[in-house]
Amino acid sequence: MKYRIKQSSPWLYIATLLSVIFIGMAILIFLTVNHIIPKGPLFFILCFAPIMGLAFYLPRYTATADIEIHIDNVGLKRIWLRQFIFHNKIDDEIQWNEIMDYVFQPDRQFYQFKMHLKDGRKFKFYHNTDHDGKDDFQKFQSDFSERVELHNNVDKDKKNDIRLGKTIYETGWGLLLAIFGVTIIIGLPILLFLFPVKKNANYAMLAFSYIGAIYFIIQVYVHRKRRKEYENSLK
Repeated sequence: MKYRIKQSSPWLYIATLLSVIFIGMAILIFLTVNHIIPKGPLFFILCFAPIMGLAFYLPRYTATADIEIHIDNVGLKRIWLRQFIFHNKIDDEIQWNEIMDYVFQPDRQFYQFKMHLKDGRKFKFYHNTDHDGKDDFQKFQSDFSERVELHNNVDKDKKNDIRLGKTIYETGWGLLLAIFGVTIIIGLPILLFLFPVKKNANYAMLAFSYIGAIYFIIQVYVHRKRRKEYENSLK
């Protein structure tokens, strides 16, 4: 089976996004200070809008690569069709008996696929959720899990089974972050009520933070429940 996937780099995405914003703001401030463009908040916002548009558009090219994943009875192979900017990586080829565990870790923006190999190496890549339905990643996720199950059923020695790895939501750190998120969600409104701020609060930022915290808490609950079911199935 072959799967064409748009691999993403979160680090290049963030670097490109911030670079465009800061460079654009610097140019805009320079033009304003030197009276090349009119001053005023409304005109500044109108000029800044296309900068933000470019900041979110450009990472589609600088932080995205095209790969082709091949899966067969021997293992898995990644072929680079188009690489990240300034990168020149070689193709990867991994056999089933080299894999110790694997994990598909969801996120609001970047889905991660990762494998731990028996020799200590790691194989991973990220997939931007903006590309969902535009490539073969979701089919790859489904088919890969089925292939792993087939491999485990063929090999009767359970020591050679490819295990399902843990996402961050199933780790101790993930649980601590979820508890911290619950504390913030409950405690922050109480603090704002008891100690009201004189200045206008940034409710948009608070809402964005709440959405992120709620998403993380839900993922912790869902994945820890699935982990318990998975561990029980191995008994």
